[in-house]
Amino acid sequence: MKINPNYIITASKEVLSGKNYLISFIALIFIILAVFISIPVFLIPANSLLFQLTVFTIKDYVLLTILSVLTSLLIVMQIFSYKKAKLYSSGRTAIGGGSAVVAALFGTVSCSACLVAVFGFLGIGTVFFLVEYQWFIVGLAILIMLVSLYFTSLKLNGGCDSCKK
Repeated sequence: MKINPNYIITASKEVLSGKNYLISFIALIFIILAVFISIPVFLIPANSLLFQLTVFTIKDYVLLTILSVLTSLLIVMQIFSYKKAKLYSSGRTAIGGGSAVVAALFGTVSCSACLVAVFGFLGIGTVFFLVEYQWFIVGLAILIMLVSLYFTSLKLNGGCDSCKK
């Protein structure tokens, strides 16, 4: 199988050319971004939205925006794919969505004290490991989401042999 990164761009243009899909995509970006920002607010005791917004750095906002856009695009493309082919690939969607949630947890929990509060049930050794490799894990989750987008795009572009059957 030849890997063509233009499949994602082509499929995205096709999906977002529909007015309803474009509106859904934009709305989902803001909803998902709000959820990602709210995760530490609700999971960390005595945390408030205003305090959490001041804790975030520019890097955190960029990361959360990237995650929101990728997650929103994946959801909209899966809905489009479902309606177009009447075939639903829940495995790829679950992996992509699950990796978005994991990445959001790591991206929104930007300080060690917050990470300990969220993942305290894992033990101190695991928390220190997660703090040390936080950005690597987020990068891996973004990569998994891109792979999910690629396979969904492949299906939409007709480049998938198993999808043609």
